[in-house]
Amino acid sequence: MCVSTVSSPRRLAPTYGDPYVAFMSTDQDFAGKVVIITGAAGGIGGATARRFAADGAVLALVDRDHEPLAEVADALEGHAFPTDLRDEDAIDTMVETVVAEHGRIDVLVNIAGIFVGTEGLIEETPRKLWDLSLDVNLRSTHHLIARVVPHMSAAGAGAIVNTSSTQARAADVGWASYGIAKAGVESLTRYVATQYGPRGIRCNCVAPGVTATPRAMERFPEERAHAIEVNTPLRRFGRPDELADAYYFLASERSSFITGQVLAVDGGMTVHLPTT
Repeated sequence: MCVSTVSSPRRLAPTYGDPYVAFMSTDQDFAGKVVIITGAAGGIGGATARRFAADGAVLALVDRDHEPLAEVADALEGHAFPTDLRDEDAIDTMVETVVAEHGRIDVLVNIAGIFVGTEGLIEETPRKLWDLSLDVNLRSTHHLIARVVPHMSAAGAGAIVNTSSTQARAADVGWASYGIAKAGVESLTRYVATQYGPRGIRCNCVAPGVTATPRAMERFPEERAHAIEVNTPLRRFGRPDELADAYYFLASERSSFITGQVLAVDGGMTVHLPTT
C-alpha cells in the first residue's frame, strides 16, 4: 500500500499480499514451541505471527482489537487473547492460561504499542497522554516479562524480544512520551538480559523504522512520507515481513549468543545526518 504519489521516483515497500498466506520456510526452530506475541492484530504483529506459524509454533496471540485478532488467530490456528495491556490482572490471566494449557512459555514477543496523538512541547503534553504512553509502551512490557520469566527460569531457557523505535534513539519535535517510553524499553531489555542470562533467558529488542502497515500509511501525508524516504538511505519504508524476520531471528537459535542488544531495522534512518 502506498501513501500517495509524488513527482520523484519512489521505492515504497511492496504490498505484502494476502495477510494469511504463510511464509515459505524450511526452518523448524519453533516446531511445537509456545510463543506469545502481543500486538498480533497489527501489521507487524500479524506478519510476525505468520512467520512463527510457518515454523510450527504454538501461538498465543494478544491484542486489544477483538475482531482482527480473532481473524488472525483463526487463520493461523492460534489461541486469541483479547487483552487491554493496561490491565495487569488480564495479563496475569493470559499467562496463567497459556501455562495451564501448554505447560510452558518458550518465547515472548512484545510488539504492542501506541502513539497517543500529535504532541507539542513536553510542558504542553497532558499528563493523561504521558500515562497512557508509559502504560502501554513500557509498563505492560515490564509486567509481561515479570510474569513470564519465572516459567522460563523453571525450564532453564527462553527468549524475549521487545520493541523499541527510531524515536528512542533520536529526538523529534513531537512524540516525546513515545520516544521516552521506548528508550525505557531498551534499558529494560538490557536489565532483563543481565539479570536472567544466568538462567538461560535471552532478551533483545527490535527498533523498527517507518514500516508500511495500513495504520502507518494513514498517518503520513504525502510531504511527510517523502521526507522520511529521502532521509532513509534505502529510500523506502520497511515491510512487515522484514520486521517479522528480525523478531524471528532474535528469538531463534541463530542468535543464541546474542542478548541485551537492540537491532535497528530502519533502512539506515538512524545512522546518518538528515539531508533535508
